[in-house]
Amino acid sequence: MQTALAEAAGESADVAQSMLVTAWNLAISGGGLVGGILLESLGVLSFPWTLLILMLIAFIVSLVAKKHGFSAKERA
Repeated sequence: MQTALAEAAGESADVAQSMLVTAWNLAISGGGLVGGILLESLGVLSFPWTLLILMLIAFIVSLVAKKHGFSAKERA
């Protein structure tokens, strides 16, 4: 991911890498926050259903990214 981002960003690779690290850290902290809220409000049985929804979203994003994202044709 970092390599594809750096190649796509070109001369702005440093800024793009900083944005990637920031987004990654926000995702980790957000996951902890949402997990804590789910645990307190709905209990541990809410985790599998939440993960199923998140995996479906990730699957859809990956399908769209495969079609519109980083292309092997661009590297050649």
